[in-house]
This record gives sequence, C-alpha cells and structure tokens, in this order.
Amino acid sequence: GSQPLAHCYCGHQFGNFSGQLGDGRALSLGEIVNFSGERWELQLKGSGKTPFSRNSDGRAVLRSTIREYLCSEAMHYLGIPTTRAASIVTSSTRVVRDIKYDGHPIQEKATVLLRLAPTFLRFGSFEIFKDTDKTTGRAGPSPKNSDLLKTLLNYTVKHHYPELIEKYADETDRYVAFYREVVERTARLVAQWQCVGFCHGVLNTDNMSILGLTIDFGPFGFMDAFNPSYICNGSDTGARYSYENQPSMCGWNTAKLAEALLPIVPLERLKPELDRFRSLFQEAHLQIMLGKLGMSYSTKLPTDKSLVADLLEIMDRTGADFTNTFRLLSRLKLFVDETSSKKNEEELLKLILAQTASPEVLAKAYKPLMP
Repeated sequence: GSQPLAHCYCGHQFGNFSGQLGDGRALSLGEIVNFSGERWELQLKGSGKTPFSRNSDGRAVLRSTIREYLCSEAMHYLGIPTTRAASIVTSSTRVVRDIKYDGHPIQEKATVLLRLAPTFLRFGSFEIFKDTDKTTGRAGPSPKNSDLLKTLLNYTVKHHYPELIEKYADETDRYVAFYREVVERTARLVAQWQCVGFCHGVLNTDNMSILGLTIDFGPFGFMDAFNPSYICNGSDTGARYSYENQPSMCGWNTAKLAEALLPIVPLERLKPELDRFRSLFQEAHLQIMLGKLGMSYSTKLPTDKSLVADLLEIMDRTGADFTNTFRLLSRLKLFVDETSSKKNEEELLKLILAQTASPEVLAKAYKPLMP
C-alpha cells in the first residue's frame, strides 16, 4: 500500500533564507518504476493539509489547477523539461480565495491535480541542513547535519544520476560531477524558457528542480508583446524574477545549491562549475535562437550573436509579438524571382506590422511604475 508523505525543504525566497517550508498542499503517494526503468513519483497537489501547511488549508482551486495542467503539458511538447500532469479531479467543496489580492475574496471549487516527475527534489531540499542565516536568523530543521546531507546526496545520485557512480569511484569527484550536471541542466532549462517567452514568476530555491525540470507552476506567464522587463507575478514588486532577470536568478540559485553542499564538498571544487553557468546559458540560448531562425549553430558565424541581439532589440522597440514574430518569418520565401520576392515581402511586412504593438500600448507598457 501507499504511505503518503509531504516533502520537507527550505528555500531562499526573493533573496532571503526563509527556513523550513515544505509541501503545504501536496502529498507524494510513492514512486513507480515503469517497464523502461524510468522512475516516476506520483504527487497529489491540493489534497489538503500537511505538516507544512502552516495557516493554509492545503487546497488548490480549479482555476490554478487547469493552468498548471495545460502549461506543464505544453512545456513537455515544446521539448522543455518539466513535471507532467496526469489528471484533474474537482469537487463541490468550496474554498475562499482572493484572486487579485484586493480584498474581494470569492468561493472556488477545491480541485486536486495528480502530477508526475522522476523526483520532486529541489535545491531547497539540500538547504534543510543550513546553519543559522546571518540575515534572517533562521536555520534549517537539521542544521549542520553533514551525515544526513551525505545520505540525501548519495540517494539522489544513486536513483537519478546513476551513471556517475560507475564513472567516478572517488566520492568527492562524484559529488562535483553531480553539481556540474545540475548547473548544465539548469543553464539549458532557462535558455529554453527565454526562447519561448516563458516567465516562471517565483524562482526561489525551493522552486528549482534538482533534475533541471520546470517545476511548481504558479503565477507564470508567456509574453505576448516582447518586453525584456516583463513581470508575470504581481507580487514581484522589485522585478527580481522578470523575464530578463531569469538567467541571472537561476545562476544565483545554483550558487545557493553550492553553498548547501559546502559541508562535504570543498568550495574550490564547486566554484569552477558555478563559474561556467553564464557561458553555458549563452551558448544554449544562441543555439536555440538560431534554430528558431532556421540556421545551423555548427557553422558558428561571427555575426550570429549580433543577429539574434539585433532581432530582439527590434522586437523590443516595436512591441512585436514574441511567438508570432518567429511564426511569420516562415512566410518569407527565399530564392524566388525579383517580382515575386517583392510582393511576398510586402505581404509579409503587413502581417508583421499587424503583430506589433500600437504606440498607445507601448506607452502603457513602458510607463514608470512606483513600487
């Protein structure tokens, strides 16, 4: 039978260590190994109170559950690593939610989502061993417990990075290789997000998957008109997790993971891997963007970077729709006679102009906001 459990983890939330968090509205039913040898953890989100619910009711609502279901499946079929959604069950039970946080709560249907992932372990899972934070004065529930940290790390490697056991006989080398893999996966993941205009909204360390998956779909959003400063989370008044800040924030989070591993892995072994994050992201981002333009990354022309940068700048200045811009480029016909080419370009220009934002919309988007 199943023995449901709620994950215990900590997290840096909006830059500050919050201490123990944990699954406040999710229960893991267990793990199955399919015929292909793949591990899948089954988790119910919105199933009720857990030991980590604090003052919440542990429930999810139909509105947010449908959003997570649709987005996680969309991300999967876009080729972006993600948790999966299997089913939604709603009920007649009502819970009170203030949708816009404006003092006007309404009753909504309580709903449960069955979601799947090889594991729901996250960066914050390794922060439960953190000693008292100098800024917030908070500590993890198992501070300085290096033995338990090693147990968790060995478990993660054994079940989710088993190839490292055969490749690295030395324990420290294995842990460094594990961290290297997490850095590489995370850098590529955020590059993939940037290339589809996806904004996560809450990139705290407790929302960063140890496998490089898109996890915990909350106030996420996909950009329409391209805007590097796009913020999808209304509570992110400091724009910490804006679209343009996502790469640096993911890099910051991998640094916090390195800190969590310091009791058993020397800093001088982890820092070189962390220092690669920015270049790994830039390389992955350029490769994917060139692919969207129908160009090969293998040729590596000196103008590749400026081409992508110039395109994004034009999209920013015109408020061009992020997705439709790339789709419309497929309408451009090459290698045709001059007359047909001119006609095609005129038709394409009309389509592109129809996708750009009006001066009024641009003025509203760039209107200064007071936090």
